[in-house]
Amino acid sequence: MPFVRFLLGLLVALGVLLLALPAVVLADLVSGGTGLGMCPNGLGTCETSVFTIAELVFILGMAAIVVGGGIAWCVRWLRRSAQRSVSL
Repeated sequence: MPFVRFLLGLLVALGVLLLALPAVVLADLVSGGTGLGMCPNGLGTCETSVFTIAELVFILGMAAIVVGGGIAWCVRWLRRSAQRSVSL
């Protein structure tokens, strides 16, 4: 039971990081950085194709689905175990 709670905490933290990643990339680009490697020469000369953006959205979306599924599984597991302990 404590392992599932720990796993749930890790998954929630990972979900927050996944949601914050696009904002971090955008903030880095605006402040003159490379956008964590997305635009090596900065925003002014960035030649990123549409496929790069689509790939990034796809990867982040799939990661969010996996993390969300893990969170749902942990919550379901905790509810079932709580119901079992009440009925015993």
